[in-house]
Amino acid sequence: MTDPTYVVWITTGDVALGGTDSNVYIMLFGQAGQTDWIHLPPRDIFAFEQGSTDKFVLAAPDVGRLNRVCVAHDNSADSGWHVASVRVQHIASGEEWNLPINQWVGEEEAGRLVVCENC
Repeated sequence: MTDPTYVVWITTGDVALGGTDSNVYIMLFGQAGQTDWIHLPPRDIFAFEQGSTDKFVLAAPDVGRLNRVCVAHDNSADSGWHVASVRVQHIASGEEWNLPINQWVGEEEAGRLVVCENC
C-alpha cells in the first residue's frame, strides 16, 4: 500500500437538493502526471450532503505541483450534486490548493457528470 500522499476536502454547496448519494470520484493533474479516477467512499450516510465538507486521505501517486483537479459522480443515485469547493493538500510538502468550483454536476442540472478546475 502506498503511503498517503494527499488530503482532500470537498464541500457540497448549501443549496436546495445540492447533495448526492452517487459514487464520487476525483482525478488530480500535476507537473509529473495524473492519477486515475479515485473513488471517494462515503464515511457515513451524511457524506456529500447539502452544506457538508468531507475529508479524504488519499494514497495516490505523487503527481507533483497540481495544475488541475476534476471531480465527478456516476449518476447512480440522487444525481444532482452542487460542488462548492475542493481543497487539496500535499502531505509531504504541506502545499495546498483551494479551488472554488460552485458548479452543478449532474445530467439534469448541468448536462455533465464531471467538472474540472485549474489550480
